[in-house]
Amino acid sequence: MTKPVAVLLDTDIGDDIDDAWALAVCLSHPKINLIGVSTVYADTVARSIIARWLIEASGKQVEVAAGETNPFNRSISLYRPNQMRAIPPEEEQRLKVGRTDGVKFLAEKVKNFEFESDELVLLTIGPLTNAAKLLTEFPEVAQKITRIVSMFGTLLPDYPKPEYNASADPKATKIILESGKPVTMVGLDVTLKCRFNEGDLQELSKSEKLMTKRLIALTEAWQDAHRQPDGSVPYPVLHDPLAALVVVEPEIVTLKQMRIFVDDYGRTLKAEGSPNCMVAIDVNSEAVVSRLKNLLV
Repeated sequence: MTKPVAVLLDTDIGDDIDDAWALAVCLSHPKINLIGVSTVYADTVARSIIARWLIEASGKQVEVAAGETNPFNRSISLYRPNQMRAIPPEEEQRLKVGRTDGVKFLAEKVKNFEFESDELVLLTIGPLTNAAKLLTEFPEVAQKITRIVSMFGTLLPDYPKPEYNASADPKATKIILESGKPVTMVGLDVTLKCRFNEGDLQELSKSEKLMTKRLIALTEAWQDAHRQPDGSVPYPVLHDPLAALVVVEPEIVTLKQMRIFVDDYGRTLKAEGSPNCMVAIDVNSEAVVSRLKNLLV
């Protein structure tokens, strides 16, 4: 059996629910060795609490560091992530203790990583600020990263606005695409096809696994935060879990080499010239849902 792929996860867990499900994939997939987690964008300390709460439930020892609050070139207001309401106050205080130098933390994890037959993959499922600063502030260390797999972007011709992760920090997105690293872009072209429905969540809610129980609690907090006046709630779109699966099960999507340009608004556009990334253009959505349930029920 081949050794698991070593993964560093960078996440803005706490807003949309898909980050939490992606973290759970990284903790439960037999082909992934999660060696560290950093949080990015706005209240990264609160985000680190949510990540620690899930990791603790998995029984694994994975360190979490809060990373960059602000994107390149601008400051943003802090806000409390909606999923914090699932965590009891005493747990919040206990889990608040930890590193707050996420970029340096990532650099240390990369520097100290010992290759054998492992790859070292940087998986980003939020704005790309931490990842870009890792590459620009620690370039020699970052050379050890084998490849970058990122949930960002879209090439959908009728999508009305730039994809969130790419547009939250366009400069960082440009740095990643121009880095020369092997980059895989898992964007809305494929992620919007992968969704849980009410039945899927009901099935998962029967799990006896503590991590899955906490995932359901976080999902319910997210649903409550987005409840409509008629009482209806959203169901998870599996943007980030798909990116996590692609790290070790690339056959679940169809990949195509392309050259992608990012404009100042964070729009991802096809460009002429040598390819700079692999782009997911199709997906086996039924297999994605089935795989997640097999991992987490």
